[in-house]
Formats: sequence, structure tokens, C-alpha cells
Amino acid sequence: MSGYDFLNGVRVLEVAQLGPSSLGGYLADMGAEVIKVEGADGDPVRRSGQYAVGAPDGLSFLHLRWNRGKRSLGLNLKHPEGAAIFRQLASQADVVIEGMRAGVLERLGLGYKALRELNPRLVFCSISGLGSSGPYHTQGSHGPSFDAFGALSSANPYALPPEQQAEAGAVPVGMHAMGLNGALGTLSALLRAQRTGQGAYIEVSGAESAAHWLPDAANSRLNAEVLHERPGFLNSQKRMAGWPRLSAYRTRDGRGIFFQGLFPKFWNRFCEVVERPDLPLIYQQVADSGAADEAVQAALAELFASRDYADWMALFVEHDIPAGPANSADTLVQDPHFLARDNVYEVEQPGAGRLRLSSSPVKTTGQSFAPAAAPEQWQDSAALLRECLGLDDETLARLRNSEAIYLQPAD
Repeated sequence: MSGYDFLNGVRVLEVAQLGPSSLGGYLADMGAEVIKVEGADGDPVRRSGQYAVGAPDGLSFLHLRWNRGKRSLGLNLKHPEGAAIFRQLASQADVVIEGMRAGVLERLGLGYKALRELNPRLVFCSISGLGSSGPYHTQGSHGPSFDAFGALSSANPYALPPEQQAEAGAVPVGMHAMGLNGALGTLSALLRAQRTGQGAYIEVSGAESAAHWLPDAANSRLNAEVLHERPGFLNSQKRMAGWPRLSAYRTRDGRGIFFQGLFPKFWNRFCEVVERPDLPLIYQQVADSGAADEAVQAALAELFASRDYADWMALFVEHDIPAGPANSADTLVQDPHFLARDNVYEVEQPGAGRLRLSSSPVKTTGQSFAPAAAPEQWQDSAALLRECLGLDDETLARLRNSEAIYLQPAD
């Protein structure tokens, strides 16, 4: 069971591990039937990441997010009969996801060119670290390397030298952006396939997802000869002019609050409401723009520390002054706005019990987001092969014994 019903009737075959599993996860969230093809070792994302859920060797939150709502099929793609089963399933599918190093399925005789002969309307999405061409395409890659390639080292400390890592917080970009970009490309191609019957080969790389994340980064270097520094955008210290009016502060009770009084209308309203007409005057009295911003920042820090978080939020809402929480992970999961918008759902997860998990940023009227639990390895092998290909118990037993397929012990 998937999250919403938008993609009901769309069948996806996914051969993916780790971060690329997120592409199938987004499609499953929107209602697609995603069949996760797993080999003898399964997807290592099940037990990756900082936290183990339910037991010291328990499941990871990455698995619970990226693999929720999917069905797991144990298939040996290197075995002739396993490959034959994959071809049969691909002939019925709408989408095939190759979420490993690009070209793995092609080397097994299961690439896009081979599969489109069976299914001309098939959308085949290859999602990998570095893509299928270029001088690095044969190299292995991992999440932090995507950000290092894409000039996002400042956002991901794992891509920084060791002496700088302690000063930064981990915000990986490429590893998470690749699935979103893959979903955009796949769904766009799927719409055309449904309209015209013409399939497509889509390719997305984590490294390029990081490289394209910031509009100003690569583009400013590609067009250096026509660039002009926008007047007034930076102060004398080369920071954004007025940055204290778009910044986070600590309240009296230790909470973080993000003030957004950058535009004059809201800045003047704020100063009037808090009875501080002296604050705007700082910009007139201090000639150096950088020094003026520093003085305003110090004054605002002292001001915000004079009241509790709840008092500030009530004031901002009452007077229509843009501001909001600067949450930690601890305060986010208690934030009334976060909770009011169905950002948490409950699921019974085998091996971990009843869990409360973050849902999807996509909301729709008339539906609640309620995906099934992430599957156990090979959980659905027998049921899928019976449903999709009509295999009987004798055939399943023979294929298991030949190691063409993998079944759970109970099957």
C-alpha cells in the first residue's frame, strides 16, 4: 500500500540500493506499485545511518523512508531464469529504475535497449553517482562525494578537510536531490508514454544534482565576463546588506527564532510594535554599512533575549511580522505548525513495533498519507510471482533451489 492514490495502476520495477532507492520511494509515496528487486545481500540501506530502530542492529530511518510502501522481490539477475523473470516483469511494467552504477543492467542484458524491444512504452531511469558517460563514469561514488563534486563542500562537512569539519553541520544535498530529480524526469516521461506510447531513457546523477542545486554557483563562473555586482546587495564587509533583519536569534527561554524583517514595511512595523524607534536610526548614524549591521545585530540579540519564545511568536502573529521558529530536531517534532499539517503518520513496522514517522511534504485534500511499512527482504517474492506471472508452488520451489529467486523461509 502506497501513500496517496495519484499513481495507482503504475507499476515500477526497481533495482536500486542506498540513495537511489529514494526515487522509487517518491513514486511509491504517490501511489505507484514499486517492486523492489533484491539480490542475495539485499539493500544495505536497511542498516545504514546513525540510528538503529528497535534493536542495536535494527532498521535505519533511511530504509523506513525510502523503501516504505514497496514490495520486495528476491531475484538473482545473474541467473538465466532470474533474468528471464525480470524481462517478463519489465514487459508488464511502466517504469524500470536502475539505481546502481550506471550500466549494470545493460551488462546483464537487461538495459533499456533490450527491454524496450519487449515494452516500447517503458520509461527507464538510470540514477547513479556519476552517470553513464564522462571521464569519471566508471568510478564508484558515495553521497558526500556528490557534494564535493558539485562545489557544495560548505554545505556538507564530509566533503571538507578534517580541520574544518568540526565547524560545520551535515547538510547532504546530492544524495537527496538525486531522487527528486529522478522522480521529475520519470514522471514527465511517463506522461508522454501514456500519451504517445513512446518510452524514454532518463539519466540522473547525484554529482550533477549537487552541481545544479545552487543557481548562482556554476552560472556565475560560466558568465564571469557579463557579471555586475548588484548595487547595495552587499555591505562593506561583503555580507548581504541588512543581514541582521533576516537572521536567527535566541530568546530568553533558550529557543531559536528566525526574524524576517528585511523589507522596510515589516522592519518599521516591528520597531514600532516593540517601541524601539532607535533601531532604524542606527543605519543613519553609523556611516560604515558593515558596522551598522553589526550594531543592529547586537541590539536585536539583546532584544530577543528579553522575552520568551511564545511571547515573541504571539506578537509576530498578532502584528503580521514575518518570523518563525529556528527549530532544532527536538523542537521541530513538537512544533504546532509541523504537527497540524499531517507531517507525522503511524505505522506498525515488523521488527521495530509501532512507529511515528515523518510523512511527505506533498499534501492533498481528501487523502491522508498512510503508506505501508518498509518491506522485509524478499517479503513479497512468492506473492508477486504468483500474481504477476502465475507461477505455482512447484515452480517456485524449483526456482528457489536453483537460486534463480530468493524466498523467505516461510515460503
